[in-house]
Amino acid sequence: MGFQPDIYGLPASGIAAVQAELLREAVRYAALASPFYRDRFAAAGVDAAGVRTLADLARLPITSREDIQRRSRDAWAVPRERVAEIVATTGTTGAPLYVAMTDADLRRLGENERRGFTWMGAKAGDRFHIAVTLDNLFVAGLAYHIGLAMVGASAIRVGAQPARRHLDLMRQLRPDGLVAVPSLLLALARQARADGEDLEAFAPRRALLIGDAIRGADLRPNTLGRLLGAGWGGELFSTYGLTEAGLAFHECPAHRGLHSHPDLAIVEVLDDAGQPVPDGETGELAITNLQVEGTPLIRYRTGDITFRVPGECPCGRGGARIGPILGRKQQRMKVKGTTIYPKVIEEALLSVDGVENFVIEAHTGDGDTDRVVVRVGTLRGDPHFSRTVGEALYAKARVTPEIRLASPAEVDGLLFEGGRRKPRVFVDLRKAPGGSR
Repeated sequence: MGFQPDIYGLPASGIAAVQAELLREAVRYAALASPFYRDRFAAAGVDAAGVRTLADLARLPITSREDIQRRSRDAWAVPRERVAEIVATTGTTGAPLYVAMTDADLRRLGENERRGFTWMGAKAGDRFHIAVTLDNLFVAGLAYHIGLAMVGASAIRVGAQPARRHLDLMRQLRPDGLVAVPSLLLALARQARADGEDLEAFAPRRALLIGDAIRGADLRPNTLGRLLGAGWGGELFSTYGLTEAGLAFHECPAHRGLHSHPDLAIVEVLDDAGQPVPDGETGELAITNLQVEGTPLIRYRTGDITFRVPGECPCGRGGARIGPILGRKQQRMKVKGTTIYPKVIEEALLSVDGVENFVIEAHTGDGDTDRVVVRVGTLRGDPHFSRTVGEALYAKARVTPEIRLASPAEVDGLLFEGGRRKPRVFVDLRKAPGGSR
């Protein structure tokens, strides 16, 4: 069917009709071209030709990351000579997945980001400071580069650099927009304050953010969002991207959830038994990517916990919206009868003045409980600071982990240990990581 950039204006029935047709195409293609899905459908007794409506989606088997890891290259649906790019997941929760992308997949990748940039007001002639890497098999930087080219905007490919380098380039080139992880904006704001600079005089007022959520379950700014609002200002647009699916969800100017792109993906939120949950209830995000050639995914469980935002978006765009990612299913911890995700601890730590950075570790504890250790990077010499951090954690997260203070440089070394391209804030050292908790 091709891309449908105006699909958001269709009534719900019209969006469903487009998705049903694209689902038929995706399932038949996967059955024909992917050895992984051909075998998977056969084992489940699924006849691809019998998939005709969105209701038939429930008859299809759910796919996990582990399922694909066991079959690896069998999930690729094109011969070697048609692979234009190979990208990979970060491997945060296990071995990375390698994803094959064709030329058509790269156009789809760029179209996905073109829409996000356009929604935040990007136009031909704009300059965007790209502060995420374009190397090391990282798909996001590639996606932004292609998307900006489709908009007609210029990409300033800076990548991972010291804060001072970013600020100097912004002062010299005066970009209209910025793409970065939220923590970098905090670091840039701290550096500018330390150097007596006024960010508003030269830094872009629009930023597209990748990685950590800046809004809570109520869609209002969370602690990180409030810190960014005070330290950086401007208008901040959240995204959620998934390397395996070759897509991202984007905020619109209403900032009421992350929009899916209905002609590029079908969105489900599932409970532990694989059943869809009602809108507004939390569950695991599952994706069926549409119009993909290299690595099709059908009902792929992402491991990310979120919810579908109920109702219509004030911006008028139709299609599914999801809330922020509340945690990863594999990272769920049980501490003295309380189930908690690392992001709740992160929220509490961000609220403590003097916490520069941190790493959260989960260890196997006694009985049916986990032991949590938080390594906090700080410049504070206050002997009571550890107690201050502990009290903040208990007040907001209802847990009292073991606090270990260190220098920010020491914690930074843990965050990027082994040359990681993204900081690893949560480290699972339990004896059976990823098990049911």
